[in-house]
Amino acid sequence: MLITVFTPAYNRAHLLPRLYESLCKQTFKDFEWVIVDDGSTDDTKSLSLSLSSREGTDFPIRYFYQENGGKPSAINTGMDLAHGELFFIVDSDDVLTSDALQAIHDDWVPVKDKGLCGISYLRGYSETKPIGDLHPVDHGISDFITVRINQHTEGDKAEIWVTKILQEYKYPIFPGEKFIGESYIWYQLAEKYDMLFVNKIIYITEYLEGGLSQSGKTMRIKYPLGAIELCKVCMSPRYCFSYREKKTMLYVAYHFFAKKSFKEMMTTPYKRLVLLNYIPGYLLYRYWNWRFNK
Repeated sequence: MLITVFTPAYNRAHLLPRLYESLCKQTFKDFEWVIVDDGSTDDTKSLSLSLSSREGTDFPIRYFYQENGGKPSAINTGMDLAHGELFFIVDSDDVLTSDALQAIHDDWVPVKDKGLCGISYLRGYSETKPIGDLHPVDHGISDFITVRINQHTEGDKAEIWVTKILQEYKYPIFPGEKFIGESYIWYQLAEKYDMLFVNKIIYITEYLEGGLSQSGKTMRIKYPLGAIELCKVCMSPRYCFSYREKKTMLYVAYHFFAKKSFKEMMTTPYKRLVLLNYIPGYLLYRYWNWRFNK
């Protein structure tokens, strides 16, 4: 099949029917829905199994349970389980426009032999109101770092990835940690591959209280080892200097949260950047520690 729609689920059983209904409305039907239940304690399992056996559902639904390990662990599992040529992460609290998967098919077929790693679409607060900026060029081909970072294209987007390429990358899992920014893999893909950028809203996002989008900063403070790994990637000269400085300052701050030594902090090719941002990073650590760890 062409597309695996993948949903990592954790105690959001009450929201899954809304996503299910948006999948039922898709005009393109060559897809599967894979749900990885990341240790939910609500009715996620029974609801998912009920949806998968519901009469009239014209796409396969595959449900898998794992012990709670966080969203990166669930995505790693989902990548391994996917049967689709393309892999599309859709969170349990979001929905797709009715023509989302048709758009993916129509845009992918003409470029599938160009060696791209995927497509980036727009997310929206609604079907007409995009989140953040449009891509600089509609249907342009470039890489994630250039478009999203160096050209300062802000706001969450809807990315679809080539499954076989994505399966070559995995999120690192640290004992006791359950979070690392999803862009950790997207940045590494951009070192090798271009992708297609399309200015069409296919994904409607509702930022719920307590969701990962709202709690990202506190999650990084709570799980600093994953945050350090993400910052390491972003210190490369591929990124504009202002972004490298910002990520280096964060790299320093997260080392303090992780109670790592100065020697461990300096295990990077970018030692000069670390030294330049050591004091700002330490001051940021002190401020965040005061603000979020009261």
